[in-house]
Amino acid sequence: MSTQGERQNYQWRPNDNSSTTRLRYDLEAEHWYKSFKSAERKHKPSSISLNLGVIGLFIQLTFTLLTLVVLGLIQLVKWVRS
Repeated sequence: MSTQGERQNYQWRPNDNSSTTRLRYDLEAEHWYKSFKSAERKHKPSSISLNLGVIGLFIQLTFTLLTLVVLGLIQLVKWVRS
């Protein structure tokens, strides 16, 4: 078992500049990168759902604006009658 000093000096992993060590680190980095990209793809919403969300927002905006106009006209008619 390695001591705290050995762990802090990275003696538990090779840290020389040999081609074998660099190849191992490159392969490990490539593995972590692929894993990260794979996890990112799983949680990314599809373009169809994004498009449907935008369309839904425009429909909601249209109905909200129409409601405001109708309520405004009703208030205007009430004010004119009084």
